[in-house]
Amino acid sequence: MQSKYQVTVASMAPLTQHWSTYLKMRTTWNVLAKQMPELVGKKELRAAVNKMPLLDVDRLCGYREHRLAHVQLSLIGAAYIWQEGDIGVAKELPKCLSVPWVAVSRWLGIQPILSHSSLVLANCRYDTQSGLIESLYNLPGGSEAAWFVTVTAQVELAFATGIKDLLLALYHAQCGDLEALTSDLLSLPDMLYRMQTAVAKMHEKLSAETFYDIMRPFLNGWGGASSPLPDGVIYRGISDQPVKMTGGSAAQSSTLQCIDAVLGVQHEPEIGEFLQNMRRYMPTLHRQFIETIEEHSKVKSLVESSENEALTSAYNQALQAVIDFRSYHVQIVTKYIVVMANRKSRNKEYEALATRGTGGSSILPFLKSLRTTTSNTKIPEAQTE
Repeated sequence: MQSKYQVTVASMAPLTQHWSTYLKMRTTWNVLAKQMPELVGKKELRAAVNKMPLLDVDRLCGYREHRLAHVQLSLIGAAYIWQEGDIGVAKELPKCLSVPWVAVSRWLGIQPILSHSSLVLANCRYDTQSGLIESLYNLPGGSEAAWFVTVTAQVELAFATGIKDLLLALYHAQCGDLEALTSDLLSLPDMLYRMQTAVAKMHEKLSAETFYDIMRPFLNGWGGASSPLPDGVIYRGISDQPVKMTGGSAAQSSTLQCIDAVLGVQHEPEIGEFLQNMRRYMPTLHRQFIETIEEHSKVKSLVESSENEALTSAYNQALQAVIDFRSYHVQIVTKYIVVMANRKSRNKEYEALATRGTGGSSILPFLKSLRTTTSNTKIPEAQTE
């Protein structure tokens, strides 16, 4: 006859096993993600991943744990593919990595690749007392790579300060309150100035050489004629067919797409299709937020129909602030990508990227098109004598 103590221990066995698997999962993925830059430098990341056990993601609990797992697996996955450069690129991911990565991605509703969502949005710790932001995991590049993540996060926070005004603009446009809408629109340039001020900090501690030669290759996607992986990557244990994925890109941020949606900016069909595709890499609620704004915004139509000079001027000032931000983005890209791609001393292990964006677009024509369509959205103002 079993004692009460023996029965209790037996009943706890499944729970003990659960925690054992859970802790192994947390430790294995966390350690590999933390050590990724060092292991890549030694060309040892792939070997470490190939020894990794296949862990059950059903042990994860809730949104935060799934998001953290996605960050870890995305960094590991990017390093596994690109560790050896274009020539030694991995054409498939091992089952021990692809199965949990895809499972976590499906649970979250985002894609299994290192994207803006995983590298920035879910990869920072914010200290409310000091106001400082710290990255949890980093790409190769040391403190400069950490700076890239935290500065990009600061741009997101600067945008967050203006969300209330964006929502008020939507509401007052619905109500037909021209005076209130004018006030809302006049507040948007300040938000965009804060965003531009934040991104300008990139120059302080991130060199163009480090970004282009060391960090940027790991933000690359897979698939397309100019890619060393034209057909994509096979996720073993999921499918034997290669899958194409878009790499990490600023276009995957919901910031400018939200602003465009509020102001009614419509981009050229090819550019618009690309931006729509970028939403697949955003958190689900971000994507739905933009779609809801697009469906309901009456800001532009009200400005056009009102023939109110003050309102039209405020609307055009908001658009000009977006144009200025996009112009500054062109300057950033020129410094960190275009100029670097034209050096003789550039990192030739990753030639496939060249002046193409990690998102797959021809980067300067893409950014300039965004700026042009924003400018064309302006509404003619009455000429004063």
